[in-house]
Amino acid sequence: MVLPGFISGHEHLVASGWTQLGVKLGSGQSKDDYLKLINEYADANSDEAYIRGIGWNATLMGGEFTAADLDAIVPDRPVFLQDYTIHDAWLNSKAMEMGGVTKDTPDPVPGLIYWVRDDSGTPTGYAKEFAWMGAYVESGAWQPETMIPESQPVLYDLAASFGYTTYINQGLVTPNIKSQSKHHEDNRVALDILQNQAEAGELKLRTLMMTLVKGDDFSADDAVANTLELKEDFDSDDVRVLGIKIHPEGVHTSHASIMLEPWLDQPEKKAVRGVSAELTDEIIMKANAAGLDVAVHVDGDKTVRETVDSFVSAKKNGFEDARNSLQHLAFAHPDDIERIIEHNILSNITPIWGTSWSGGLDGALNIMGLARTVNEFQRIRTLIDAGAPVSIGADVPSTDPDLMGALTLCEAAVTRLDPSNPEDDRYFPPVYQALTLEQCLYAATMGGAYDARMEDKVGSLTFGKYADLVILETNLYSVLPTEIADVKILATMKGGKFTYGGEF
Repeated sequence: MVLPGFISGHEHLVASGWTQLGVKLGSGQSKDDYLKLINEYADANSDEAYIRGIGWNATLMGGEFTAADLDAIVPDRPVFLQDYTIHDAWLNSKAMEMGGVTKDTPDPVPGLIYWVRDDSGTPTGYAKEFAWMGAYVESGAWQPETMIPESQPVLYDLAASFGYTTYINQGLVTPNIKSQSKHHEDNRVALDILQNQAEAGELKLRTLMMTLVKGDDFSADDAVANTLELKEDFDSDDVRVLGIKIHPEGVHTSHASIMLEPWLDQPEKKAVRGVSAELTDEIIMKANAAGLDVAVHVDGDKTVRETVDSFVSAKKNGFEDARNSLQHLAFAHPDDIERIIEHNILSNITPIWGTSWSGGLDGALNIMGLARTVNEFQRIRTLIDAGAPVSIGADVPSTDPDLMGALTLCEAAVTRLDPSNPEDDRYFPPVYQALTLEQCLYAATMGGAYDARMEDKVGSLTFGKYADLVILETNLYSVLPTEIADVKILATMKGGKFTYGGEF
């Protein structure tokens, strides 16, 4: 079976390989499971100066978790463990000591980017929404001179093996994301690496880059100017700066998303925005006026509502051609789903997050309850049936890179089950949000092409378009829905050149 090359609307493949170092915790279902995996990894890797890891989920911890839990098994080496979204981290005392974290360490954005503290105000080892990144840098764990160039080829090779030929990099993931100037410098370093590969004919994925706005202290004018400066130098069909990504909140699994109604399990708690609705609106207007698209991370239904307000306002101000997008679209009130459809607003969704994988389903149900989850969570089928533009993506590194394949995402979208767990039998309610295979393949090809503004060049097997394609061992329509992810990819071609396989 031959298909157009797969296109992801949301990944972080250029510099995010460093987040995958160390112990993988995604298989754990409790704090005890996590501690067992960490202990085994530390014992087996006694030569590693830093114990890193990724994949835990706060909703599965069963209560409090602190540096003391980690000190009991790894007291003498710094431990940095990112949750499965990479937003939050769990540190031991040695990591906080080396990272300069003390009782006097200020919280960057209280209520959103902060350290969980005990009654005396001392950080417990649980850092919310990237508050840990400064400690990661200060401790010496961040080594950009090797981590950026080493991780990019590995992830690009992996993506090519999954049939991807194009993707949108929704913000460069480095520990400098909270600094507008330093992150601008990181973007240029990464783009230079990609451009050099493109010029040598070695770039395996067409890359559309979004710059990132992460804090309320960022300047809208500087964000637009920095993005335009990079776009002037990087604007080919191989490497292009596309627009700006705004990251105003966290995720619901860590109670850091902005909701219209309280969480069920912590009704007294209220999250705050790291990028205000006012600054978000200003950036959207100024970016659209400059010909740049804007993507906004939206997890909570209130953030969705405020962002849709801004997108609709931009259209009314004459920016009808802007392809602004809602990234993740986890929870959205039915009224706002209707507005998204009415105004033809782009959405990107990660289908595997709507299954039991890494506690995603449990997190939604525990925090929002069954009724709100059914009415609001991942309304992907509703959008596609109504003709709204939708792309999909894995959001690596928030999803395990081994699960980033479009076929894995489509199996999750079609079955609403975790493709990585053959024993999974926990259907997500409502099953009516499951996609047909044809719908998911369209989202993974033409949906992504539209998101990338390249629908006239990629996304379908059409005369005159680039020869970007993927060759499968088996016709996808001849296998069971639970076997979609198992179909072998024989080869991937970008621009008429094989980037994976090619020998039959």
